[in-house]
Amino acid sequence: MKATRDWFGEALVEVAGEHDDVVVVNCDLGSATKTLTFKETFPERFFECGIAEANSIGVASGLAQEGYRPFVASFGHFLTGKYLEIFQSVGLNDSGVVLVGTHAGLAIGKDGPTQMGLRDLALMRTLHNVQILHPADGDETRQMLGHIVDNHRPTYLRLCRQPQREVHGPGYRFVFGEPDVIRRGEDLAVFTMGGMVEILLDSLPVLRAEGIDPTIVNVSSLPVNRASVERLAREHRSVYVVEDHFVKGGISDELARILLEMEEKVRFGGWGVEDYGQAASPADLYERYELDVPGVAARITNFFRDHDRER
Repeated sequence: MKATRDWFGEALVEVAGEHDDVVVVNCDLGSATKTLTFKETFPERFFECGIAEANSIGVASGLAQEGYRPFVASFGHFLTGKYLEIFQSVGLNDSGVVLVGTHAGLAIGKDGPTQMGLRDLALMRTLHNVQILHPADGDETRQMLGHIVDNHRPTYLRLCRQPQREVHGPGYRFVFGEPDVIRRGEDLAVFTMGGMVEILLDSLPVLRAEGIDPTIVNVSSLPVNRASVERLAREHRSVYVVEDHFVKGGISDELARILLEMEEKVRFGGWGVEDYGQAASPADLYERYELDVPGVAARITNFFRDHDRER
């Protein structure tokens, strides 16, 4: 088990060996963002800007305009906090910058809400030309890096701090925008991304004991394919979202817009972080916000039971 930030660091060196245009713009967080191996391997392609995310984004945008594929790595909270610079330098200029935001969600723990990536999806989703990717395991991380270096679209790559096990089989192939059905069930479709995929899989025994058989969908890239979401919604008639992000602005909002525009009526609900976050151990935080296995299972069960009563 490794964190997706660790898989990213290894995969970045691999793809850089095949793509001379890949460079890294660092914000004095090489150890935390796992870009130090790149620095050791390609020192002439590593640019240290220090604790200055705004400047780093400008430098990366200039490099992208000259034909490079720059990766700017920092905590997701810090990086997307420079929204104006991203909007002006990356978005408006359609610059092929890869913004790598690590420490997504609550898992940063005791460092607290001043460093938690809890509203990064909401910000990046407002930029219509930015692709958003958030892998669930090492295999998906590696495949995403291949996708990223094969195009020059503005990109936000969201990565986790906590170790995650492999959730995909050997035949998995990442396709941008396509919802990834991790597990097929019948009763309802539960959409999630990143570290929450593992939590949902671990909640299956609890849900089965409640008589609930969910389909688990990994929404690992945005914008999501509308037709695929509509198909899954029609098949299940009930959709629930679990996300390690604010309840506003994340994949709940992405999916709700699609579902509201469908002719068919689909029941919809979701759960995430409802305040600014707190400082505690990761385990305590996930328990507090009901984003651990018991909490997620209870949320889904209550949603499903309410639906039964309505019928």
